[in-house]
Amino acid sequence: MRTVRIRPTIAVLLAIAMFFTSVPANAKCKFNVDTVHSRTGEKMLWTKWNTFVLVNRGNFPLGSGVSIGDQKYFAMRVSRDVSGSKAERDSGLVVPANGKLLIKFDDNSIVELHSEEEVTGDVHGRTSEAIIKYPMDASVLNDLLKKRILNIRLSTTNEDMDYAFGKKGAKKMQKTLACI
Repeated sequence: MRTVRIRPTIAVLLAIAMFFTSVPANAKCKFNVDTVHSRTGEKMLWTKWNTFVLVNRGNFPLGSGVSIGDQKYFAMRVSRDVSGSKAERDSGLVVPANGKLLIKFDDNSIVELHSEEEVTGDVHGRTSEAIIKYPMDASVLNDLLKKRILNIRLSTTNEDMDYAFGKKGAKKMQKTLACI
């Protein structure tokens, strides 16, 4: 019987190949929060925030995917310049409960999502910032992963905020949402 000897270099290369093929598909995903909800005990994942809009009116929104238990969310962190009295600044960015988020795709279809709760932006100097979560079902998530987003419209109590996506921004958002 003949003995086969594997060179150390080949053995190392085989070990590296086995490691990379055993890494899960979402290993490239980056999470800001990977924990358990303090009250419900459900697993919570918030992807890292991504700037996903290349064209808008000055304040760039950030997008994230959120998973709490079995529920998936499309999350946005938006900011708006505010000025005037304290009362005007405090009401500068308010998304009502059941507030709308319209997402238009490149095939001209539109998805409408609704916030679960009222969100009031936190005021820092002359800027109000808010994080809004929009629950989505599997069909909406599938559309977001497969179709290119052209633009979104966020409805607040004072105005509609429109954001146009570039190709790179849409791809970044798809990669982010694929992690949840």
